[in-house]
Amino acid sequence: MMQARDGRILFLIKALAALIFISKISFGAVLPIPQRFSFLIFQQGLHPFVNVFLCFLFGVPLIFMWLRVRTRHHLSGFYKLFVYVLMLTLTVQTLLQAHYVNTGESAIMQIGALGVSLFMVVVYGLVIPSLWSVDDFLRFIQRWSGFLVLISLVLLVVASGHVFKGGRFIGVFKHIPHMVTCATVAFIFSLGTFLKDAKAKHKILDALILGASFIAIILTGTRSSAGAAVLAFVVTMILHKTASNQGRIFKFAFTSFVITFSMFFGAKVYDFARGIATGQAALGGREAQDGIASRWEEVERGFQIFQEEPLLGHGLLSKFAAGNDVDVSNYNAMKDPHNIFISAGVVGGWPLIVLSIVALIFMLLGSFKALTSPSIAKRQVAIYLLSHIPILVIYHIHLSIGGMADRLYWMVFGFVAASTLRSDASSEQS
Repeated sequence: MMQARDGRILFLIKALAALIFISKISFGAVLPIPQRFSFLIFQQGLHPFVNVFLCFLFGVPLIFMWLRVRTRHHLSGFYKLFVYVLMLTLTVQTLLQAHYVNTGESAIMQIGALGVSLFMVVVYGLVIPSLWSVDDFLRFIQRWSGFLVLISLVLLVVASGHVFKGGRFIGVFKHIPHMVTCATVAFIFSLGTFLKDAKAKHKILDALILGASFIAIILTGTRSSAGAAVLAFVVTMILHKTASNQGRIFKFAFTSFVITFSMFFGAKVYDFARGIATGQAALGGREAQDGIASRWEEVERGFQIFQEEPLLGHGLLSKFAAGNDVDVSNYNAMKDPHNIFISAGVVGGWPLIVLSIVALIFMLLGSFKALTSPSIAKRQVAIYLLSHIPILVIYHIHLSIGGMADRLYWMVFGFVAASTLRSDASSEQS
């Protein structure tokens, strides 16, 4: 029987994890490549079809090896049950949608989208968390995301015209959400690696990435991610124990500073935060925008789409101008409601709405339980998820193999649900 530490398994896992970032990089700032070329290049980076192909290229052999591994990290029974119910629901809904709802669209394309989404959930949500160490996961993702944040800030100095899109900082990536996701995960995971690392040179690098990623978050002007970063920082400082006198002094000084700052400037900070949310104040280079009103408009628009097919939904391709021709440039933001419940309803009707509610409950319970883990890495992954639950609510359902956030979230779900101890695969299946 194979072992989870097998070099081939680790190579495939790391290739799939690195692909999350590589697939969203735009090379236009450093290489003279076209904006789009056939099915190979899209927006000066990897075409989504190439991304999906590489996911299958690395993922299929990993699944076969996973089936032969003798010991794995035990995954919570509730989590596995939820995943299986989700997969079954998506399968039934997609088949019914192809027959009753999206009759004018290609059934093959709808089933293909289903297969791709299920593959993503299995590989990133089940296989990788049961084989990979949470410590290695934290370190690997922190290094990749941190490295890309540092490159993005360097390009801001030497090639500033290539790192902004629509007035917002995108760094080396194709779109703003990818920069936001990368910077946020780099910041929160660096908090964990900074606490874990013993060598001074590693701590210096962690601190550099920590500062750079927070600057990148501010440059993107994304209010929710800035809030998640601050929340994660506060929870990390309170939660993690420190063995050294320097660490205790730092935590005491930080806590004293927060209390003092809140007493003297709390009201002004609240007014400023409220101004950002309501559009009376700007964050970073982003113009002031009423975030509450704009989000509510998306909820209302998405609810109208949901009401057209409340039982079955419109399918996984609802945010694309699907038809019989597959074209990733046909993404329509007007059909992509930024609310997880409405998004679930648009994709899969009431059944998926119910599952999204159950998922959020599991996330809360799983995060709080993982916060009690003796592993610093697992606690930090739980902090990442806990700080991002509000973002999950105001974003959309994550069922696309091509997205950066989709694959990161599913790995985080799996690692929060995974035990730090290995269990025998045969006994787990029995």
